[in-house]
Amino acid sequence: MDIIIDRASIKSPSASNSIEYTSRLLQLLSGTFEKRRGSLILDVGPVCNENVEFFARRVKRLYVCDIFARLDRAHRKGLTPDVVWHHLDYSPCSFDAINLWDLVEHLDDKDARRLVEICCDMLKPKGLLSVTAFEIQAAPREISSFVTGKDFRLSLRPQPRLDLPWYYRHNRALISLLTPLSVVKIFGSRIGIREFLFRHE
Repeated sequence: MDIIIDRASIKSPSASNSIEYTSRLLQLLSGTFEKRRGSLILDVGPVCNENVEFFARRVKRLYVCDIFARLDRAHRKGLTPDVVWHHLDYSPCSFDAINLWDLVEHLDDKDARRLVEICCDMLKPKGLLSVTAFEIQAAPREISSFVTGKDFRLSLRPQPRLDLPWYYRHNRALISLLTPLSVVKIFGSRIGIREFLFRHE
């Protein structure tokens, strides 16, 4: 079942206590990419120069497709996410890894499952899919991009131009949505951000 949260009811972190943490998921992915020097990666955005530089230094080729912006445009026009998926028309078995950030949190169950189907088609066998999700108490009042920094530190950069719904799901519900992918690792931070790594078997 979807749980839709009104962002206005969420307390936003103060400037002195902004969200920043060391990403164990990024550490794991970085180690994996070092072993697979020829990796091709898809990042669905929001587009962030720091993230582009982070992945481009570690993989053979990085593809970036800002699905967040495209979903926002569709949402403002009253259209369903179905009109957006054609932007993910990459060839089957194209990627060693896909980074969704918190995209799944902005989709209802039907659209999230459709996205997973598309990702499964684009991933190579044993390909990896990373997903980030907020606990209710940690969710920012506005959509933010995750920004990579030194020593695998991640911070949030507000994206006030984006206006998308937000769906809270506990771990089991989120994992169920990403079937048939299998769970590799789940990391939880003290500040309420969850990181998931899945594998396409």
